[in-house]
Amino acid sequence: MKTAAVIPAPGIGDGLLMMIASHQLQLNGYQVTTFHRHLPELSSWFPGHNLEPVYDDALLASYDLIVVENDNSLKIKSLIESHRNCLSIFYPTYKKEKHAPLAPMDFVFDSYCPMAQNISQAAASLLNVAPSKENGLTPGPNLQHRSQKNRILIHPTSRVSTKNWKAKGFLKVAKGLALQGWQPLFCVSPSERKEWENKGFPLAITPSLEDLAALIYESGFVIGNDSLPGHLASNLNIPTLIIADEEERMRLWRPDWMQGQLVFPSRFFPKWKFLRTHWQKFISARQVLNSFYKPF
Repeated sequence: MKTAAVIPAPGIGDGLLMMIASHQLQLNGYQVTTFHRHLPELSSWFPGHNLEPVYDDALLASYDLIVVENDNSLKIKSLIESHRNCLSIFYPTYKKEKHAPLAPMDFVFDSYCPMAQNISQAAASLLNVAPSKENGLTPGPNLQHRSQKNRILIHPTSRVSTKNWKAKGFLKVAKGLALQGWQPLFCVSPSERKEWENKGFPLAITPSLEDLAALIYESGFVIGNDSLPGHLASNLNIPTLIIADEEERMRLWRPDWMQGQLVFPSRFFPKWKFLRTHWQKFISARQVLNSFYKPF
């Protein structure tokens, strides 16, 4: 049996997306190992997949195929130098003056199409099969999809602070939803607990990705920043509303299993550097609530 190593970029959302490639390779006869620091926390949600936190560069030579998502790190340069003959690089963006010359198994993504679609098409080209965004994510039998239909999970943080909408905006949205009979539930990691407790709304602490996935799967909706929970919810067929800084960037990075609502500053928002770093002030709670009430 042929073997393949899949190496996503470090973000957890990247790992979830690159599982599309892992799953399609596995369905088409490869024995696949996916290397990502955090994905092993979701091992029970990816039955039949081998997820490992790190790879040994010396052992990569034993794989027939290595698929890596470019993250502009030294890791990419090392893989090119050591394993170019069996290496396929997925480039979310590509510039000739910045990146290595393209090889036959490399793929440059279309910036007008979401990552999930790009990855599915790249994997399909490698395998000469029809594209599919299936990545093997499978909830446990003890969970019920959207069993808490009135619960709106609000995820007000992300790994990159500049991608976070204002905290008081999320609180205003939660108040507006509660007045309409919805049940807002703020969801944060243990390290973020102090910042978000005693805000007048229930708080869910998710110490692991498995806990987060279960909470999302049984919720009715997810509202949050451009971060992992939006992709995970989309992957689990949960309606989402994502608040983000820029429409152009989100063409590529929007969740794209189940498409949801996106909220940006107005298209007439000036793209001056100072204003771009303060985009949060140009999205109102009313704008978010109005988007939520649009048909999903």
